[in-house]
Amino acid sequence: MKVKLTDTGIRSYQPRAARYAIGDAACPGLCLRVTPKGVKTFAFAYRNKGTGKVAWLTFGRYPDVPLARARELANDARKTGAAGGTPLTPKAERAEAEKKTKTYAEVVALYNDAKLISLRSGKKTLKTLGRIGRVYGWDDRALSSITDDDAAAMLHDIAVERRKKAAANQTKHILHTIFKWARQPGRKFTAVNPFSDLAAPGGVRPPRARFLSGAEIRQLWQALDEPERFKVSRDAATALRLILVTAARPGMVAGMVGSELRDLTGPSEQGPHWSLSAERMKAGSPFITPLTGLVLEQLRPHLQSDPDARVFSQLGGRNQLHEAAQRIVEGLGMQRWTPHDLRRTAATILDRAGYSLEQIGAILAHTRAGVTAVYARWDKFDLRREMAMVIERSLRETLEDKPEVARLAA
Repeated sequence: MKVKLTDTGIRSYQPRAARYAIGDAACPGLCLRVTPKGVKTFAFAYRNKGTGKVAWLTFGRYPDVPLARARELANDARKTGAAGGTPLTPKAERAEAEKKTKTYAEVVALYNDAKLISLRSGKKTLKTLGRIGRVYGWDDRALSSITDDDAAAMLHDIAVERRKKAAANQTKHILHTIFKWARQPGRKFTAVNPFSDLAAPGGVRPPRARFLSGAEIRQLWQALDEPERFKVSRDAATALRLILVTAARPGMVAGMVGSELRDLTGPSEQGPHWSLSAERMKAGSPFITPLTGLVLEQLRPHLQSDPDARVFSQLGGRNQLHEAAQRIVEGLGMQRWTPHDLRRTAATILDRAGYSLEQIGAILAHTRAGVTAVYARWDKFDLRREMAMVIERSLRETLEDKPEVARLAA
């Protein structure tokens, strides 16, 4: 039934056994619904252009929502639909408006709770986001108000004025990621990502391809027998060797704890292995690394009686490993390499042995883009054990071949 709704008429409508609706002849799409309990509600019907189906918006109860207001809301919704948009109820519109006024600091806090808190690198990323908010005055700005000009100016300041090109590139990556998260359906804190079309402020990053040759491996290994000559601790020396032998990340090795090392004396079904918790892994999934005889030879002098103690108690973290590598490089006059290049050297050994990139990724704990499977603790462990033994055999053969080593710097 369709009539021209009036306040007098609306008050006169009585409840029935089933809910019924009365269309408003004066406002297409608007109707009054009356429930068996006598509750009267305004609703608006429209055709969703995306699905082709009829959808409904509920504006609220009468008389809380007056007839004139209901017609005003219906007319606005009809115009939105005609323009190709999706009509929203006043409550939904308020929610959308609140999203658009979320400040940068508020969105960073939400992003931390939703994503960063579960990531190994989350604290560092949160620190970067917080510093950007403070230094560039973004904290109290609505996230949606930050433009590509603002983003470009901030990155230029870091890369050019502060002369930190690598930091500028990393900052761009972090900010691009949070804005991408912020504009996803269900959040829509911003309609655009101002970092999407910006070039790398620090220039294109050169590909990481450095690995050590056989002669360099022998040179380094011998130098690590006397690390004090380079003002490098025994802990740092062993940690550098372990990165090469296990293909593990420098941070994983630096933070090694005795309780993570399992079945070192055997016998066991899996053999000696290194069990890393999800919190210790970059991808946030637990991981098992097989330990070969060469690894155990390096580890035994450092094992503590307390299983909860760090294996390398004198090692502060990855930065000390980088400093140790730099001292050794300078002392030996080598081409520059970093602790991560030792990990790449192990991967190169496997590549030359004929293993595929996907297989090598299994020992590197890589989760490549496009791969949806999450490595379980024991997934591909036999393959990892096999590759660990290939690395060990290759290194032993390299170290047994002892040509004249370049003289160590005093």
